[in-house]
Amino acid sequence: MIRESVTYFLYPVSLLYAFIVRLRNVFFDIRLFRSKRLPVPVISVGNITMGGTGKTPAVAYIARLLEDNGYRVGILSRGYKRDSRGYVVVSDGETVLVDAGRGGDEPVMLAQNLPGAVVAVDEQRYRGGMLLVKNYHPDVVILDDGFQHRWIHRDLDVLLVNASKREQMRGTPPVGRLRESLSALNRADIIIVTKFTDDEDFLKMDSLVQNYTAAPVLSSSIEASSCIDVLHNAVLPVETIRGKKAFLFSGIAETDDFRRTAETLGVELCGIRWFGDHHRFSRGDVHGLLEKGEKSGAELFLTTEKDAVRLSVLKKFIIQNTPLYALRILFRVNEKDEGVLRRYIHNTMNRYKH
Repeated sequence: MIRESVTYFLYPVSLLYAFIVRLRNVFFDIRLFRSKRLPVPVISVGNITMGGTGKTPAVAYIARLLEDNGYRVGILSRGYKRDSRGYVVVSDGETVLVDAGRGGDEPVMLAQNLPGAVVAVDEQRYRGGMLLVKNYHPDVVILDDGFQHRWIHRDLDVLLVNASKREQMRGTPPVGRLRESLSALNRADIIIVTKFTDDEDFLKMDSLVQNYTAAPVLSSSIEASSCIDVLHNAVLPVETIRGKKAFLFSGIAETDDFRRTAETLGVELCGIRWFGDHHRFSRGDVHGLLEKGEKSGAELFLTTEKDAVRLSVLKKFIIQNTPLYALRILFRVNEKDEGVLRRYIHNTMNRYKH
């Protein structure tokens, strides 16, 4: 009852938020605000809700599809919660040039997973995109987390929706988790449903989405593909941690997803420590974790790959005899739908060949 009363009083704030976002979109729709084109095709990958949808693994997946067809890929992000400002090259396609502090954890993780891609960050993304194209000549730019960033024209808009957060799609903050109203779904060219538990869960989200758009709705899967030995930069099979006593810690938006994944892999949880999203780990955090892990009887520490990127500068403070592993997540569009995504990408790239 109290929660319903609080929600009721927050609705005016939510409506004001939605009105401001909607007004901004109208200004773009009537061309009072104008999107600028980059000299190469732009594929945007984004979401409509706050929190994790699997966006970063999805960017890596689409980048690999493009690379498999011989395209040189550039990835452009704003570099959320980085220490630096302006245009920063995270990877030149051969070498990762900066750490998570300067480049942001997600761009650095993408650079590590995509050694052939050029990755750059800039809060002014049109400027960053022009510099990326001028200096590195990619065939295509993937705009990471770009659905709401309409200042850059996109040739293909890929939108992810998280089926596990369907109930949070009833309003904008502070009532719900929508970044903008569901009517914005009609801007997407393709919608990919992530994190559904079964066919019924997928169909519920599919039905919701189709109230607002005629875009194809694709299904996907996200699973742990391997473990990374953080101290030794070694990639190991997930069976490495099965049956082991693990102390989990993470600073990501969807910690429950991480915990469930660990349990699914057969890890015995003996302790958990959650930090805020994009948390910057300190020496004190590391020492505190080591102490808690020792008291819990943990055989290993387990975190996410994104967290491991932020921990890399603290490796020397981590005791070598306690293994530290990070789960690497693999995103894929399910086989029956992948042909649709490939066709849209193919058509997008072909439009620039004439």
